[in-house]
Amino acid sequence: MSNDTPKLTDQEVLRYTREGLQKHLPLQAEGYVCRTDDLLNVLLGVAADRTTIESVCTDLVGAPDPETIRHYLKEQLRVEDLPDLEQGLNAALGEEIPQRVWRRACDVAIDFHDRPYYGQTPQTEGLWVRSRAKDGTTRFYRIATAYVMLNGLRVTLAIRFVLPGDDTVTVLDYLLTRVKTLGIQVGRLLLDKGFNGIAVMDYLTRCGQPALVACTIRGRTGGTRALCRGNKSYRTSYTFKGKHNRQFTANLAVCRVFTTAKRTKRMKRRAGWLIFILIHLDLSPRQACRLYRRRFGIETSYRCAGRTRGWTTSNNPAYRFVLIALAFILLNVWVHLRWLFTQVPRLGRRRLDTKRFELTRFAKFIIRALQQLYGCVHVIVAPAVPRP
Repeated sequence: MSNDTPKLTDQEVLRYTREGLQKHLPLQAEGYVCRTDDLLNVLLGVAADRTTIESVCTDLVGAPDPETIRHYLKEQLRVEDLPDLEQGLNAALGEEIPQRVWRRACDVAIDFHDRPYYGQTPQTEGLWVRSRAKDGTTRFYRIATAYVMLNGLRVTLAIRFVLPGDDTVTVLDYLLTRVKTLGIQVGRLLLDKGFNGIAVMDYLTRCGQPALVACTIRGRTGGTRALCRGNKSYRTSYTFKGKHNRQFTANLAVCRVFTTAKRTKRMKRRAGWLIFILIHLDLSPRQACRLYRRRFGIETSYRCAGRTRGWTTSNNPAYRFVLIALAFILLNVWVHLRWLFTQVPRLGRRRLDTKRFELTRFAKFIIRALQQLYGCVHVIVAPAVPRP
């Protein structure tokens, strides 16, 4: 590479990330010890190091006291401001979306993501939702995200904090509206079994939105399980029945699939079934399977977000939502910077040298920049001479 190519330093990564966050996150601090930049720096340190406010502030010599940081966050991140906070965080996500996403219609996946909650705050105050037992609890903070997949480009477009009273159609409508407000064309929508309901199917049909929805296999001998017979995949129609005599007839792709025993060698190879609901789509069972396989990119985004998500025991749902949303914002910033600084010239389309700027290095750049800015603890002094 020539010497005049741009360079990316850890200080520039911290500055770029902080300035982008400052535009949309309503946090202010004008004290003698703690300023707005300090407040945002600590938040970024919490996310990048996957730790707590206490840990970041005690490790950085010149950082404000952790109690001071918590006071500012508790004062400014209030439950009643969740709608405005959600709007600002969505704006921060949208600012890092690459231009290529606007060029043509994209496949978009929408999914729910739960974070366990072990506190005793009542649901009306804590805004947690109940779900199946997992990780030792049935209480969770739930978010929903819209995620685009375009030629290997994977970016989170929108995020929604799911309230206890929200139904699936409300969440789906909010995310689709947000994506369309950005000017992004939604080609096909990929939804998992959590969206398998008559209300969702009716909503998508009325909106004219093409969608592929995974269908839950129910019943022992009847229901959708009765469709899982034979030796081949096929297309059919099925009438779903719900409460109050509500019905919906949909086109289904019933797919006969096999385990990957040949690759994993864990068990004997056996056949299984997958059922997909086709909304305004004309796909063969094989095409439906291949298309739905792309949806698992959103699961990858959740795993990556776990590497840039801070920890807390706070019972403030607004602060918990900020930590979760901040993880996805950092992912978008990382994707944007990686595109700018890892391009390798060649004939035709440029490729990315992804090893040059992996997610782990991005997080370490932020941590190192904070250590250079504030200084870090290199030595501790014993309070007394140790006894022999």
